[in-house]
Amino acid sequence: MKIATLTFHASHNYGSVLQAYALSKQLQLMGNEVEIINLRPVSQKTVFKRVPDSKTLLHKVFYLLNKKKINRRFDEYERFINRVLPITKKEYETTQQLTEIKEAYDAFICGSDQVWNPVCLDFEPAYYLQFLDKDCKAKKISYAPSFGKHEFDEQTTKQINAWAKNFDSISVRESRGRNVLNEIDENKISVVCDPVVLLDKQYWETMATDPHIREPYMLVYFLENNHGRKDFVDTLSKMLGLKVVVLTEYLRDITKPYIKKYDASPEEFVGLFKNASFVYTNSFHGTAFSTIFEKPFITVIAPDQENAQNNNDSRKIDYLRKIGLETRLVQNELPDKEALSSCDFETANQKMKVFREESLKYLTNALE
Repeated sequence: MKIATLTFHASHNYGSVLQAYALSKQLQLMGNEVEIINLRPVSQKTVFKRVPDSKTLLHKVFYLLNKKKINRRFDEYERFINRVLPITKKEYETTQQLTEIKEAYDAFICGSDQVWNPVCLDFEPAYYLQFLDKDCKAKKISYAPSFGKHEFDEQTTKQINAWAKNFDSISVRESRGRNVLNEIDENKISVVCDPVVLLDKQYWETMATDPHIREPYMLVYFLENNHGRKDFVDTLSKMLGLKVVVLTEYLRDITKPYIKKYDASPEEFVGLFKNASFVYTNSFHGTAFSTIFEKPFITVIAPDQENAQNNNDSRKIDYLRKIGLETRLVQNELPDKEALSSCDFETANQKMKVFREESLKYLTNALE
């Protein structure tokens, strides 16, 4: 089949570009011709521009000190997006522009990432296939889209459901996503794994670039819009006797003797997980790659799950419960050294395999 996918493939975020890559690669491995629709809204380009907006003089100084690395990372993202991802030659900015391709594919697949979150700054109705006519013969499929949150106002919820009803097959990434789709029969909604989990460990190993760090290290990958305490870094480093490698820039780290990989390419990002001795993260994809490479890790989440604002922890919690590693979730207190270092992946790997097979079955059936 000739398949088009729609996702946040051009967000300068490791998880975004790698999940876009993983879904297109898996569909290709299934024998399909695949293109990622190169939809890059102006709002998205504004968020992910070369020179970030500096809130204070200190932020400006911090950027200037790290300008070379940050610019290299920007260029590496653009290289990956334009040369590695199978994007369409033409770039689009709006949903309306996509009407010209409505007859060009046998199937359209939306997902993964937060493409079904209408309050995202770079959201477009295209992620609900709103450029297609109702009588369009192409299959309309969602694969693991996320809402980013589990509660919207009544009007937004109704709009989401009205758009989703037009799909032939629906899956979501988090079980709470079913609650948002409250006008659709729950039995018609599958919960599937993130695309990065569709590809097994051996495949990611061949893609990874060696980070060339000779001594054992703890990889720290934190996203500032996620919950979870980052202040355990030095304590963990001392407990485990490991050097610290950080992937994202924070002012608080400016004087720290960490190995700062602010310029890592997507392939180097994968390599850093592959070669880590321990991972400390608040990221879903940081969690996913830790499990793929069977690395001891902890994933920090909000201490108060009921009252946390903009809570996006559900996907991490759901995934780790699904594969039997929910004990790796941390809120306010760290496990002891023995518990930190020992992480049994035998059962988790079996459950990941089942989850992957269930998700592939959904995808196969949706395309038939």
